[in-house]
Amino acid sequence: MTPLVTVVIPTWNRLPLVEDAVKSVIAQTYPHWELVVIDDGSTDGTAERLSAIRDSRIKVLSAPHGGHLGEVRNRGAAAGSGALIAFLDSDDLWLPRKLEHQVRAMGETGAGWSYSRFELMDESGTTTPLPADAFHLKSGDIVAELFSFKLTMQTSTLVVRRELFEAAGRFSEDPRVYNLGEDYELYMRLALRAHAVAFNETLVRIRRHAGNTSAVRSKDSLELIARIYEVLLASELDAKTARIATRLWTRSLADAGAQELTAGKLGRAAMYFGRSARHGADVRDWARALARGIRDGGLRLAARPKR
Repeated sequence: MTPLVTVVIPTWNRLPLVEDAVKSVIAQTYPHWELVVIDDGSTDGTAERLSAIRDSRIKVLSAPHGGHLGEVRNRGAAAGSGALIAFLDSDDLWLPRKLEHQVRAMGETGAGWSYSRFELMDESGTTTPLPADAFHLKSGDIVAELFSFKLTMQTSTLVVRRELFEAAGRFSEDPRVYNLGEDYELYMRLALRAHAVAFNETLVRIRRHAGNTSAVRSKDSLELIARIYEVLLASELDAKTARIATRLWTRSLADAGAQELTAGKLGRAAMYFGRSARHGADVRDWARALARGIRDGGLRLAARPKR
């Protein structure tokens, strides 16, 4: 049986970018899809323009602006009925064989979810070159790599079985990862429940511009990483996974403290070190981070020009 794919596009005041995103779905060589566009209170005529497209597979839903990307994506997924769910941000584009390749790969491997290589483009659509070592993809059991933030993923490349998406708890709507980290935290929960298949070919074009969330997101932010672990720990984890996540959470808090100490922000450094200690940080992690912060802070002060 050929599976139906529910494609979810969340959008807010993104004309004409969202029109191009929709066209890239229509251009798919895999025809068994339905598209749910969730218009999060746009005031630029998005709903009216997209509703005028004559394709029975496209549904446009509107609601007052809430601004919570995870909640909007969850609403879009719930409005569809496909056995598979794929997500596309309204400023990104799919290449024509995207769904064909990933649906086939999931069928052949039995994987619960799939992601792929992508390329970056600027606001005008011009491709932005990436270094050769920019991508780190892996199939199968990828829990360890995700927990250590070693893999390269974007939500616009994601295809997931609906039953897995629901079992994993969908996108978090926790304010601690509000539009910054709710995607990666979901990847972790998906990986804990099912193997993934990575498609090592560019299937998606990710747009970078001043108005998108990805432009301000930094997976290297120690504070963000700590929040992702913290929200993950609020989900249902087995005892072993919870211990690992707690160790990584408290370590990232201590590392954030070291970063602030290096910058001379003593109050914030004390806050992070305090939280790390209160939540049971390993003494070795805590001590190493503190020593590093003191050392690097001292080097920073020594390097300042003397008056």
